[in-house]
Amino acid sequence: MSRQSIFPVLILSSMALPGPIAAQNNQIKLPPIEVNADRRGEDLQEQPRAVTVLKKPDLETTPTEPGAGIALHSPGLTFSGFGQPGTDFLNIRGVGPLGYPLSATDHIVAYSVNEVPTSGFGFPASIFDMEQVEVFRGPQGTLFGRNALAGGINFVPHAADGDAEKRLTVEAGTDGHRTADFVAGDWLLPDRLAARVALRYQDFDGDVSNTIANGTEGGASLSAARLSLTAFTDSGWDISTMLQADRRKSHNSYLLYYEHPNFPESGDDRIPEHRRENHQAIFKAEKQFNAVRFTSLTGLQQQDIDGDVGASDAYLYSALTGLPENLFTDQTTDYFLTEERETIFSQEFRLASDDNADFSWVVGANYFQSDYRGERDAKSATQPASNGVTDVDIDTQSWSLFADATWSMTDRLRLSAGIRYGWESQEVDGRYLSNGFAGTVPTFTQSDDIEDHYTTGRLGLSFDLTETTTAYLSWSRGYTAGGYEKLLVGSATGIKTDPFKAATNNTWETGLKFVSADERLKLNAALFHNDVKNGQMFDFEFREGLVYYTFTNQDYRSYGLELDGVYQATDDLQLRGSLTLLDSEMRSVSTTTNTGARNGNEVPLTPAVSATFGFDYQMPIINVNLFDAIVLSADWSYVGKREGDIGNNFKLPEHDIVNARIAWRKGNSSLYVFGHNLLDERPVHFASEYTPDIHTASVGTGKIVGLGLSIAF
Repeated sequence: MSRQSIFPVLILSSMALPGPIAAQNNQIKLPPIEVNADRRGEDLQEQPRAVTVLKKPDLETTPTEPGAGIALHSPGLTFSGFGQPGTDFLNIRGVGPLGYPLSATDHIVAYSVNEVPTSGFGFPASIFDMEQVEVFRGPQGTLFGRNALAGGINFVPHAADGDAEKRLTVEAGTDGHRTADFVAGDWLLPDRLAARVALRYQDFDGDVSNTIANGTEGGASLSAARLSLTAFTDSGWDISTMLQADRRKSHNSYLLYYEHPNFPESGDDRIPEHRRENHQAIFKAEKQFNAVRFTSLTGLQQQDIDGDVGASDAYLYSALTGLPENLFTDQTTDYFLTEERETIFSQEFRLASDDNADFSWVVGANYFQSDYRGERDAKSATQPASNGVTDVDIDTQSWSLFADATWSMTDRLRLSAGIRYGWESQEVDGRYLSNGFAGTVPTFTQSDDIEDHYTTGRLGLSFDLTETTTAYLSWSRGYTAGGYEKLLVGSATGIKTDPFKAATNNTWETGLKFVSADERLKLNAALFHNDVKNGQMFDFEFREGLVYYTFTNQDYRSYGLELDGVYQATDDLQLRGSLTLLDSEMRSVSTTTNTGARNGNEVPLTPAVSATFGFDYQMPIINVNLFDAIVLSADWSYVGKREGDIGNNFKLPEHDIVNARIAWRKGNSSLYVFGHNLLDERPVHFASEYTPDIHTASVGTGKIVGLGLSIAF
């Protein structure tokens, strides 16, 4: 009975994980890592692709910001957003939203869970009992499909693999940080049916003072449960099921007055609250037919997102108007209430070659449907577009065929190629009812639809310069679908909302991958160039007290250098680090645009420099029965200054994040002290300009220190 179809062969990745050392013949070696999202077990060391695999230590360092944690440990990635479900997003190598995501299906990076696609509402996935997170940089349209313009991220929960494990982990820290995890896995029927259960509870009170509503913002909580089953049948089928339910709640404001002397301090008249409830089921069936493997992958997901925001920070509006702060503390004057529901269904069938074939290939067909329903009830004392009730339904359907292959032309030279053809349709129905605010129409409706088709692909060559060094050159094309903005913001004033255009990205990349002969050192270097056409943009500007929304498309390009590596210096010490240098600019800017863009402007939210460095050091303890070893771990991440908007009117500040942990181990159990963001820097993830001297911002979590205990039994 073969389990290779469920669990791919172990392959080398661009980064290794901290932890036990793989030792063979008394040699120290970095442990191998398996990757799922390439749809077949290829050796990535030989492939013209840039991939980072994040393991558990990298995913546990940001308890309230999992999306930011992924970016901090991945070369070329930058996290941005409002800190609210459905609004967070990533920029990869300078390719990302030029404003912020326009709808659930508008995302520049393709997200998936166990290879099953999800929408922007599904980012970030709830990271608990996660085996790894696979980050693919550069367009990934061939295997990930639509909306992989910048790259793809695959979240891989721990599968039911039959390994006997029971573990309880608890943490407590400052500002009310509390976490409890429980996992249990084993065979239900020996070599026939395996099961794994994972539970998580997490809570954080927050660390942003609200001196108007007399509360605290910045908090987050998560309750989650997952059941995984894997069955091996006598007929050769491997069948796996994952069922998950989770609920996340956050209290983050994106309207903090940046110039406030006590920033970050909130002046909202209510504590903002956002909730995301997620229910997800994934079914995978595989069978090996001689030299061909068949896979069926089915996904069902229901996501409910609710928001309650005051939208009138007293400190901000006092600075804007010159009026006293107490005139902006009435909860009935300004609010923004949303209820959003999305149902996703996806089905993929594919055939793949044997993993060890000289000609490795995969072909398949995919169907994806997103059914979105959203309601917004808004009231504003100043903005017509933020008044009234709007109901919007958006139905998106996408079909595609794909093929991807690698041919070993010689023992040292390989040719890789892939192609995907897709077509899709989107229908929108919107209804608006005014609340009587001056400047709004009594009612408005809009019903429209669009259709589109696209072709994406890749082509690459990799050549083994030596037994330890591989050089590669690749070209890839990415595509992001057009569609309708989820709020239909023109409805309040009776203006029909036009769809935004599709965007494309052509990327050239060349690089080197090095693995030392003793497999203790891995180094990777990549040069890349992105050429984006019709980059999608939703922006707004403030003029004379009113907000004006802009839907447009903008060409831009980015190029840069990425370096990353890991070194197992001794069996007790591992070093790792990365460096990304990036340059970007707007191109072919229209002379009539009112966005503020100019030829040569930098792409917003794109740092010129980012870097990481980390280490793990294990100190064995002799003649002490209480513990076996002490493990010291630390990671530093740096994100340089970034332009805050497309007009390059202001910059987001640079920030350094330092995380550390000291663990006392006894067998598979440990007691540890941890610190997140020890420098207590407040990263600004997103900002908006009201005037040259007045800005709003959303910020990340400050310093958290605490104590944890993990017990295996």
